[in-house]
Amino acid sequence: MIRTIIVDDEPKARDGLRLLLDKQIEISVIAQCENGISAIKQINELKPDLVFLDIQMPEINGFEVLNSVDYQIPYVVFVTAYDEYAIQAFEVNAQDYLLKPFTDKRFRSVLDLAIHNLQGKNNQSTLIEKLVTSYLSNQQKDDDMEQLINPVKEWNKITVKNRGRIVFIDYIDITWIEGYDYCVKIHALTKTHVVRTTMKELERKLGAHRFLRISKSALVNMEYVNEIQISGRKDFLLIMQDQTEIKVSRSYKSNLDKYI
Repeated sequence: MIRTIIVDDEPKARDGLRLLLDKQIEISVIAQCENGISAIKQINELKPDLVFLDIQMPEINGFEVLNSVDYQIPYVVFVTAYDEYAIQAFEVNAQDYLLKPFTDKRFRSVLDLAIHNLQGKNNQSTLIEKLVTSYLSNQQKDDDMEQLINPVKEWNKITVKNRGRIVFIDYIDITWIEGYDYCVKIHALTKTHVVRTTMKELERKLGAHRFLRISKSALVNMEYVNEIQISGRKDFLLIMQDQTEIKVSRSYKSNLDKYI
């Protein structure tokens, strides 16, 4: 059985794919996800063979999901209503691309190819996952020993496991961090990363590097703030260099005192 996950923010789209996939004896749909955050969690936990992944979703899109999962998905089919994403989809190693609305014939050809490829090759994803986990475990032990030997040395990077690779993000490249229920979205200069950690932990790490907590769900690198707009006596808005607007929560306004 090919273990499959459907990711789409539209209920009708999820249901339609589920109906088509349930007709195939080779396919077992193990999860349906309505957003990118849920998709990252389910993919990392369930380790599917095949993922049908919508591109345009609120908060975290399909590319960010693929860029943020720890597990290297053997086969990814992007599903979208926008053909301008096709080249980018293949640049991130998606195996196929379904353009909405698609015909039964087109879906059948995509699924047949996926089944053929998945049943005809050895899946190396489990081995890669073990190697990455082992590497990070050994790295953590080395870091702990280094801290005992030289406690003043500082590692100014965030480590992200990304599809069988380990990505290091320099603190200085992070513009701001957006918090969700059980993960965060790191906005860096070149791309975004979704990481399973807490805002509290990142605030502890980054507080000494000009990062300021301005709300329950926002941690901002003040180096990238162009201006602070004040509306009335209590409402503050940070305008970032890329013109992103981030609201300051009233309960965190005192953190801005040293900048005003």
